[in-house]
Amino acid sequence: MSMTVRRSKEDLFLLTFLIVLCVYHIVARFGLAVDLQWHTDVGRDKLLTPPHLMIFAGILPTAVFLGGYLIWNSFYKPQKVSSDFKLGPLYAPASIWMMCTGMFTLTIGGLFDDYWHASYGVDTTIITPPHVWTFAGGMLVEAATLVLALELKHKMKEQTPHWINIIVLGTLWALVYHFHLAFANFLDPRVSTLDVFDFQLILHFVFAGAVLMTFLPLGERWLGKHGVLRLSGVMLGSQVLFLVLVPFLVTSFMTEEHVLRPGAPHTTYAANCLPWLLFPAVFFVSKFTSITEKKILIPLVLAVDVAWLPTFIEHTPVEVGILNTVLSVLLSAAILWLIWPITQGFGPAIERLALRTASQGVKPVRKKKSVSLVVLMLVLLCMSAPLASAHAIHLSEEGDGFDAPMRYLIDVNDTYVWVEFMMWPPKAKTVVEVSILPAENESTVIDDVWLTLVYPDERGEVKMKTLFENPGGYGLWESQVNFPYAGDQTIEIWLEVDGVAAFTEIPVDVAGPPSLPVWLAWFIALAWPTAFVLMWRRISLLPSQGVSA
Repeated sequence: MSMTVRRSKEDLFLLTFLIVLCVYHIVARFGLAVDLQWHTDVGRDKLLTPPHLMIFAGILPTAVFLGGYLIWNSFYKPQKVSSDFKLGPLYAPASIWMMCTGMFTLTIGGLFDDYWHASYGVDTTIITPPHVWTFAGGMLVEAATLVLALELKHKMKEQTPHWINIIVLGTLWALVYHFHLAFANFLDPRVSTLDVFDFQLILHFVFAGAVLMTFLPLGERWLGKHGVLRLSGVMLGSQVLFLVLVPFLVTSFMTEEHVLRPGAPHTTYAANCLPWLLFPAVFFVSKFTSITEKKILIPLVLAVDVAWLPTFIEHTPVEVGILNTVLSVLLSAAILWLIWPITQGFGPAIERLALRTASQGVKPVRKKKSVSLVVLMLVLLCMSAPLASAHAIHLSEEGDGFDAPMRYLIDVNDTYVWVEFMMWPPKAKTVVEVSILPAENESTVIDDVWLTLVYPDERGEVKMKTLFENPGGYGLWESQVNFPYAGDQTIEIWLEVDGVAAFTEIPVDVAGPPSLPVWLAWFIALAWPTAFVLMWRRISLLPSQGVSA
């Protein structure tokens, strides 16, 4: 005779909310994968594209569930829970407030993104100041989902449904993928290395390694003996799915007004930013020893890093050379060894927030050491952050939404090309991304491209030359152009074809410099999410009593 499981309406509501959250995270991450490929293969587009709708789809249901639970828990629940947090008249457990801070950060990050685009143009790298906020906001909601899942497992005990581990596994995957997609920024040849004492540090080793060090042990901690293998298996399965599904969705979403950019279809970044070698490495190593030991995990995460595989436009280890690669591995291993306490503190902090009691058998990281290591990571991120990002004009058009703000169709000695400016008009004392690509049906092979900025000076004209690069040889020429002064200026677009160089002029009125300096934007971008992370870590160390905010 089977025993009927009876759960309260609150438990059923929160279990339903968990399912909604997990679906939201997975759909949004797939949307992010398609969006990245869309920008690479097709270009920038309007706000409400299908990939963007996939990313935004779960925000409204999440907000409705959050608002409904806050109102019920604060005003209609018969008995208040002593460990709930109070903010004015509102009461809620840690997981709910954590989601609220994540959604708030996500919303403010979107507004910050609008200001950033107006000040510095359309982004051409993944990590920018407003993107730090949007990434952090989404990750806070994902972390809060884990807190809620562990809360319910602790509260419901034997009545906990078995499928809740699927929620934990899916959310862990979303977090790991979210971080890897953000840190794919450091697979971009423009920002893949950091000059340190005359050698080039490969940054991806440090950031991606820290992610795997943080989340792989949680697979075993929360999902049991084979949890790490399950998590790495889901990651491998998602990579295969990305390889098949992402290019198909990109071509399916295209309409008559969309044209593939030179070199498309490019490598599927969503699949290749995750480590292909992780699952076989975990499968092999776990047969002989524990995968969660520091002396095992650090070499493993460095060995499986995606930077080793030639799946991107440039193969970073080949570009920097053997000496720089070896030194990068050694220095990265030292940094990962140093930040080990931070990476291993995430899981216990999530558990303490879920249980609202001090975790047994886990020593909290000492505050001074923890804060100093966090500062070290922030300094490294700041140092690696980018600063911003016949002869006639036949057509000029302003972009819409996330498209290039200005595009010019010009011909240089009968070779037709598009010139795309990621900010228009350019602003003084900023660096603007400029792309030059052949017009549709243009078959001429361009040997070299450069740009000359001509601006007036007291002694006449001053000319400043900027060289363009053609990564991968696809015919998509890119560079960053510095505009030192405001006022009327001339841009000369130079092409070299069959040994003959010629140019076409584009007049430009350069606006004044942005009101928010880049360094201050980065400080704000890093300080806000860091403050929230440190706040929730501190709250996790408080005793299990009611807390007023």
